Amino acid sequence: MKKIILLGVFLLGLNFAFAQHNVNCYRVYLHDKAESPYSVQQPESYLSQRCIDKRNRYFIPVTEQDIPVNETYITQILSVSSSMQVLCTSKWMNTVVLWCPDTVKMGLVRNMGFVDSVTAVGYYENLAQETLPDSLEVVISGSILEPTADTLDYGVGYNQIAVHNGQMLHAEGFAGEGMLIAMLDAGWLGFDINPYLANLYENGQIWGTYNFVPGQPNVYWKESHGSACASIILTNVKYSDNEGSVSSFVGTAPNANMVFIRTEDGRTEQPIEEDYWIAGAELADSLGADVITSSLGYAEFDDKEAFPRNHSSLNGQSLVSRAASLAAHKGMIVCVAAGNDASKPWHRISRPSDAEDILAVGAMDVNRVPGSFSSYGPSYDNRVKPDVTSVGVNTNVITSFTMEVESPSPDQQWYQLMTFPNAGNGTSYATPCLAGLATCLWQAMPQYTSLEIMEFIREVSHQYETPDSVMGYGIPDFYQAYLDHHQGTSIESRTVVNDLQVYPNPCGHQFNIVNNSNKNQNIQVFDFTGKLVLDTVISKSSKAVISTVNWAKGMYFIQARDENGTLEVKKLICR
Repeated sequence: MKKIILLGVFLLGLNFAFAQHNVNCYRVYLHDKAESPYSVQQPESYLSQRCIDKRNRYFIPVTEQDIPVNETYITQILSVSSSMQVLCTSKWMNTVVLWCPDTVKMGLVRNMGFVDSVTAVGYYENLAQETLPDSLEVVISGSILEPTADTLDYGVGYNQIAVHNGQMLHAEGFAGEGMLIAMLDAGWLGFDINPYLANLYENGQIWGTYNFVPGQPNVYWKESHGSACASIILTNVKYSDNEGSVSSFVGTAPNANMVFIRTEDGRTEQPIEEDYWIAGAELADSLGADVITSSLGYAEFDDKEAFPRNHSSLNGQSLVSRAASLAAHKGMIVCVAAGNDASKPWHRISRPSDAEDILAVGAMDVNRVPGSFSSYGPSYDNRVKPDVTSVGVNTNVITSFTMEVESPSPDQQWYQLMTFPNAGNGTSYATPCLAGLATCLWQAMPQYTSLEIMEFIREVSHQYETPDSVMGYGIPDFYQAYLDHHQGTSIESRTVVNDLQVYPNPCGHQFNIVNNSNKNQNIQVFDFTGKLVLDTVISKSSKAVISTVNWAKGMYFIQARDENGTLEVKKLICR
């Protein structure tokens, strides 16, 4: 499927061409990170202080997985061919993605001792840089007015917030302040010069832009999908039309901060874009982002014979889906669009919305009627998907597109940026709608982990007890989640048992126990009926990864007893 809704952007020539059965982009799996100059003891050399602080706050250890890919290996690979270029890397997956027009040389790479395997992921004819416009003029209908100070005049944005009781969360003082959202998308056409969004730059809410797509360094040009998605979250504007009629529009987390990370190449549809997505998620983590919102999905590619669509890949274990799960376990709320294929023969969700421990988002209208296009679950291994549903039918957004206009010089290209409040459809819009409110909820309850906040959101959804393949657990009531949990205990008192860290909780197919004490710990886990399901010893200053693949969903009790006989019990939820 083509996973994003393009909003009238005219693609002004393609520097890249996808050729069927041609391949010159490869994912190289490396064997290890031996002799790396980085260490887990000094994470400040590759993680931001904000990230380190968040890891410490939620007892999320820095491990070898967080260490960057070995630069020595990359240097040796590049020595094989002068035309070879690195497109992206993944420290979590320990991969490097290469553009290698001299494809014969990839045989030499495959035979290097530190290379485990090589997989074809796409084709670019060249890596030529895009041509930027010589002039871009903004055109709006009406004028921008000063919003009422210290109030949220929701206007056209009200219904898509109120269906989740998000306005009540805002009224408690939680509109995203201090939170950082990373948006992974295709581009934010004219966002930086859009008068409807100017206050975001004045307030310092846009923290940066990053790009992983070759040949398109300027994220503010060509693709407008991200602009519309970001407007759903961040907009706080009052405006009038040419007749003087006054309106307003407030988003789901209007005071949050955001970084724009381009991972999607709108000109092609290739597996390599999953690698860009992984790189974007890793960047979001290293920046210390609290939330990832991504209205992207992968199932069908341009070269259908070389890269066939496969239902069995929707089991949460593809590379990009594993990365999405890792992002959640590293302390981020991850919101991913379920897809827009329900009315097509495929009709299913796409990757990485099939990932474990994230929120896959389906679409509905403000009357709670599911969108006819919203992709169906469950995952291939029969987990509930989508997880939840939000407003993705007639969703209010700020639309942007370009029109070419006459230039005074024949060798120049001049464009107008047309921008105005509008409404559109797609799980692409449902996802930021929900992600903004999830941001506000975590701001309100920072004593909980990202995994717990996502579980609370599922629990307050209207069909939590009877989920289906259309709306999943249903429509969350964010204010109810706040009422249920905002007086919860601190993260320290809930995650440490006899100097043991237990995370994530709730857990998916596994959880971790870290013994930070100077004593060995005997760990016994009992199910709700009192049956012993695990009996093991964790040595002092060590970590154990406990698989729950064969455990039934439900409540468990962890009993920890140290060498002195000190006993303490903690509840664990497996789902």
